[in-house]
Amino acid sequence: MKFLYVSFVSNTKQYSGILKKVVGQTNGAERLGWDAHYTCVEGNSVVLNTGKGSPQRKTFANSLRWRDLQSAITEKICEFIEDGAYDAIYIKGFLTNPYAYRAASCAKESNPDCKVIFEIATYPYWGEYKRFFKVDWKKKDFRAFAGHLLETAQHCTTVPRMKRKVDALAVFGQPVEKLWGIPAVTIDNGITVEGIAPRKTAGASPGDDIHLLGVAGTSIAHGYFRIVEGLAQYQKSKPGGSPNVFFDIVGENETIQALKSLASELGIEDLVNFLGYKNSQELSELYGKCDAAVSSLGVYQIGLKYLSPLKSREYCASGIPFIYAYEDTLPPDAPFALKIPNDSSPADIAAIARFAEGCRRDPQISAQEREFAKDHYDWKIIMKRVLDFAGAAAKDKN
Repeated sequence: MKFLYVSFVSNTKQYSGILKKVVGQTNGAERLGWDAHYTCVEGNSVVLNTGKGSPQRKTFANSLRWRDLQSAITEKICEFIEDGAYDAIYIKGFLTNPYAYRAASCAKESNPDCKVIFEIATYPYWGEYKRFFKVDWKKKDFRAFAGHLLETAQHCTTVPRMKRKVDALAVFGQPVEKLWGIPAVTIDNGITVEGIAPRKTAGASPGDDIHLLGVAGTSIAHGYFRIVEGLAQYQKSKPGGSPNVFFDIVGENETIQALKSLASELGIEDLVNFLGYKNSQELSELYGKCDAAVSSLGVYQIGLKYLSPLKSREYCASGIPFIYAYEDTLPPDAPFALKIPNDSSPADIAAIARFAEGCRRDPQISAQEREFAKDHYDWKIIMKRVLDFAGAAAKDKN
């Protein structure tokens, strides 16, 4: 049984996080018994990674206009699809477009029994696109505005045809059972749990300082300003004997610069530590030193309630308790996660401190959290749900 993950993602550093997800999902299918491959773009080549020997390449012309480039990449992917006669293909997407439809059509032509799955990375998606348009207009980036307008037009013209070629939708975000006339399964972001080291802590005593950890990307959905503003309020009103709370932030981007300015404006530079870029080993060490991590707290800013951030899954796999502000598949009584309101209010640092101290007192909390990740967030578990839903199956390898 052969599986292909169709991705148009470049393997440049800028998209390394997205490609890591593609590889994780493909490996999840492979661990289910599939002969699993994935595509990506490298320079002027489409690369097919099979996990066996050197990747295969199909080149296209340089210096193409955007539409011609997308068409050229699509045709090279279709050549791989025709060569492979796959039993299932999973197409990475957001909005639909003619290129995804072409790949789906090619899969059905090569093997009429092929199960085709299309991914919707964020649902509902129009809130995200409204934000794109607002940002483009504010920056007077009319080229980006035109590009997003083209994407929405392509989506609207392609949607009516998708149900002819697509068997199932894999949706990240708000639960939905059917969309565009196609059955849909709502899934979580995932990780390869065994690829993340379990957290090792040195232990702490009641009243010790509390360190919160945030790993910042460029998305405004992180909402880390809420922790910074909450720290300023906490410092003004905390009772005697309350622990000091620090916020350690990893990352280097424009989001970080805004947070530095805010911490300075509020006079709490000594409580917010900007650590710069950290590699995976350094992050693992920070998970052991910090008491709790911070997941997305600004989801309301992109018009969403439901989210399954990759970073929270990594926190869960490592065994570090975390704070979040969105609807998730976590049980409401999960002892290793604290949910706060999905709005712009400053975070209640006193409540977060009590949560962190409670987790510190429970020696089993990290192991319990990691076990939850294995049962719910490993890509093998998630891809099994997707493939079963689409009516595809292969023999589980382990």
